[in-house]
Amino acid sequence: PPPAPPGPPRSLGTLRLQRERPHVLHLQLHRPQKRNALNLQCWRELRECFQELSQDPSCRAIVVSGAGSAFTAGIDLSDLASLVSGLPEEVARRAWGLRQRILELQESFTAMERCPKPVIAAVHGPCIGAGERSGNGNGDLGLGDLGLGDLGLGDWERGFGI
Repeated sequence: PPPAPPGPPRSLGTLRLQRERPHVLHLQLHRPQKRNALNLQCWRELRECFQELSQDPSCRAIVVSGAGSAFTAGIDLSDLASLVSGLPEEVARRAWGLRQRILELQESFTAMERCPKPVIAAVHGPCIGAGERSGNGNGDLGLGDLGLGDLGLGDWERGFGI
């Protein structure tokens, strides 16, 4: 099909999607007031967006960036309590329920990883947690670990093929 012309951004809630060039889509994390922290809505929207773009024949590449002064502050800690709310009291069932919810969040990175189009991270400013990999100017990548614990939700490097 003929390429769609560049156009205005489409709001997806916590994301903005804009066709920058005929075959290049710009996906922007758009929660600048929270430094693009990934809340539960954003995780869902990332999954849905990458599933949709995977099937879009007019899209040949996706550039991901963050609005404002940060790429991402990682997971939105104010949403963490909702991961465990409504789970059973019994420990084993509670653990199983939490595991299922974490797997749902990981699906956003799985959708990004499975996307057959090149996905390019335009990282600027802080890039923490789910965005923990950042370039250091010479093409090398570094990964810092503060030893504060890991939620095991997957990382951007899965989606960007690092």
